[in-house]
Amino acid sequence: MSRLPDGGVPLDELRTRIDEIDARIHDALMERAQAEAGLAAATGAAGASRPVFHPERDADMMRQMVERHHGDLPLSTVEHIWRDIICACTGLHAHACLHLDGSAELIGMLDLARFYFGFSIELVAASDAADVVGAVAASDGDLGLVALTDRAELPWWRGLSETGALVQARLPFVVLEDRPADLPALVLTRADSLVDKADVAVYDARWSDVLPGKLMDEGIEVLSFFRSARGVDALLAISGDLTEEDVLAACVAAGAEPDVLRRVGGYAAPIDGNGDPEDTFEPVAGFSAGDEEPQE
Repeated sequence: MSRLPDGGVPLDELRTRIDEIDARIHDALMERAQAEAGLAAATGAAGASRPVFHPERDADMMRQMVERHHGDLPLSTVEHIWRDIICACTGLHAHACLHLDGSAELIGMLDLARFYFGFSIELVAASDAADVVGAVAASDGDLGLVALTDRAELPWWRGLSETGALVQARLPFVVLEDRPADLPALVLTRADSLVDKADVAVYDARWSDVLPGKLMDEGIEVLSFFRSARGVDALLAISGDLTEEDVLAACVAAGAEPDVLRRVGGYAAPIDGNGDPEDTFEPVAGFSAGDEEPQE
């Protein structure tokens, strides 16, 4: 019987233990799939549809995963496995496609799609972010993945609405140093109404002139902006605890009262996986170095 060099547990015994653990993991996966089937059946019996993506529940599950994580296995590996399990189990009972922003880097978008949604979901290439918005709005439960760039090629968020597609999640959700699938992006879905208790609210804002002031001083993050001869369009993120009137007041206080301000979604605050697992990640509002800010 082979033993470790230091005289520890025999290798055969360790291999047997690994086989037993693998069997328990497989049994647990089958049990989870069965429970998911029961949930889908109960949902259908109640006359409700069962969407593939549940942003609020997914965020809660990921927070629990980060809190209980320990050991040498990388957190990003566990996150990917967990997400693949969730999407595969849900996808057994609800078909959906994932529409990808074709204007973004292909490899980065594919990595992001497979990391977060696994290999069970069908991927559909769209020409640009606006096409993703249109495809999701016209679907019966499809998802959209739009790359988040400081300066957009077009104000694609104008097509978002409560009766069509809305922003429902921001990726990456668990923020880690040197993590895989780290392309910043937003997940779009159809929704009957806005999520009232989202950590972060997302707004479509428009100005007919240059955008003055410093929005970040009022706690507003500019996710993306588009400048044209007619003015500036911006996609804003701010605390979901604030009302639309509060957000308008914050813009006014920054010297940037918009001509249009409407809520177009929200998302759970990302988790900082590098520090205290209970901390949420608070990105610095504004733009990356080298990008022109729409403020003068």
